[in-house]
Amino acid sequence: MTKRTLLLTGLGIFLAGALAGGTGMALFAKTRLAPLERMDKLGPGGFIMERLDFALRLSPEQRQAIGPIVEETLDQVRAVRQPCTQAEDQAVQAGAQRIRAHLSPQQSEKLEKFLQNARERRARLFGGGRK
Repeated sequence: MTKRTLLLTGLGIFLAGALAGGTGMALFAKTRLAPLERMDKLGPGGFIMERLDFALRLSPEQRQAIGPIVEETLDQVRAVRQPCTQAEDQAVQAGAQRIRAHLSPQQSEKLEKFLQNARERRARLFGGGRK
């Protein structure tokens, strides 16, 4: 084989890998990340209604009747979840205090940012944000 053939073969393999990786990432984003993005836009109640409508092919009257039930159920779930999230917050803070004892000041700052991001994500997903 000549150098040129080897170079073109290597380039072809690289491009095929890049294409396969890009396609795989696009499929992952479409199947795993898109639903979370939709929930952020619609809120939990709207997202559940959209999924129910798609799965059950609801009529407009059914959507109108079921919507308030979904919202009421989500409110009940939030009320039940509240004591659990408070206990979880306390446990996480206690664990973070113990972890901080082993960290440098810079790492401690990064840990605080990490915990803040986790709290924001949980609030968005589990009712600290929109209804």
